[in-house]
Amino acid sequence: MTGHRVLGPAAIDHDNRPMQPNFDPVAVERWFIRRGVPHFIEGYSAVHDIFTRAAGLLTLIALVEVLLALSFSAWWANALAVLGGLGLVLGGWALLNRWRGRPPLARPRSVGPVEVGAFVLLPALVPAVFGGDLARAAGVVAANLGLLGLIYVVTSYGVIPITRWAIIRAARELGSTLMLFARAVPLLLLFVTFLFINAELWQIAAGLEGVTFVGTLGLLGAAGAIFLVARLPREVAGLGHFESREALEAACAGTPVAGLAAGDGPPPPQPPLSRRQWANVGLVVLFGQAVQILLVAVLVGAFLVLLGLLIMRTDVILAWTQTATTTALGPAVTLFDRRFQLTEELLRVAGFLAAFSGLYFAVTAVIDPSYREEFFEPVVDEVRQVFAVREVYLTQLDAAT
Repeated sequence: MTGHRVLGPAAIDHDNRPMQPNFDPVAVERWFIRRGVPHFIEGYSAVHDIFTRAAGLLTLIALVEVLLALSFSAWWANALAVLGGLGLVLGGWALLNRWRGRPPLARPRSVGPVEVGAFVLLPALVPAVFGGDLARAAGVVAANLGLLGLIYVVTSYGVIPITRWAIIRAARELGSTLMLFARAVPLLLLFVTFLFINAELWQIAAGLEGVTFVGTLGLLGAAGAIFLVARLPREVAGLGHFESREALEAACAGTPVAGLAAGDGPPPPQPPLSRRQWANVGLVVLFGQAVQILLVAVLVGAFLVLLGLLIMRTDVILAWTQTATTTALGPAVTLFDRRFQLTEELLRVAGFLAAFSGLYFAVTAVIDPSYREEFFEPVVDEVRQVFAVREVYLTQLDAAT
């Protein structure tokens, strides 16, 4: 891990007291990564912390692109072209290393603009030189640029650790979330159930097929995400302010800096967040909320599917959707002289109302006081802990200089 300043044995803090000997910046930085906020690490950069770590993956992708770039009719022509392509890529890499005064096939110590450019352009030369296919070469360049962007976003903003944290948090609190759902969402269920037994909604859902259906669900999800993003500056603005040392110390409990926040006087002010740090914090809040919203939507959808199996007969579905026949999914089940059949129409209506419920919950979980206390505040408290750790982390690093 790069970016932090190594603490020496004689490090002194701002009040000329000996540094706490149990401060481990590497442990704190790993904690930041696990919480999905790698941009809180001092000196975090794309060259040392993102693309360099992905050098092996980039090399593998380049080699696969060489193998897939050509399509001659004869196998021997493909084999010769692949060998030539590998020679072209390795030769280009060797020339680049020699130009930089390094061994021809040495791995890069850091992946900067030159290495990124080689990854984008060298595989694209293979179809251009050996197949004369400039369109395919342009496609390889575009694909490599897209892969670089994806790798940067996923790695830089800790998308995988954020997702893992959100899923673990949801699994840990699944039982309590189900209880909260039963207590806090009864009005939503009543409203959605009323819509569910409405013929017009079934007619609308019957016309939502394929891309239209997915696009409609995506539009509802995007509306909820836009609302949450618009609220983020207001929600995050005060999280980095702690009124007392006791509040800061309490927020750091159970973290790698536990016990290091004690001191005299008020906590020092935190430096302002950069744009990337703002984006990183925003993603943590969004993912934390998204898991809860998804859970509520899934529960509502499951409830509606079960309700539909119990009360919606096939003749009623045909009358409401005004279609000639329903689309059955799987075999019918007969129980207590009643035939139960899962249909595509039922799933469409349940899916639409589940997505609508997710949008409703996204809004009310933030603006309604009872919903906010039950669902939104726990996510905010965990983000506030990240700010507390950042404050102690930066203070300790500054005291080491």
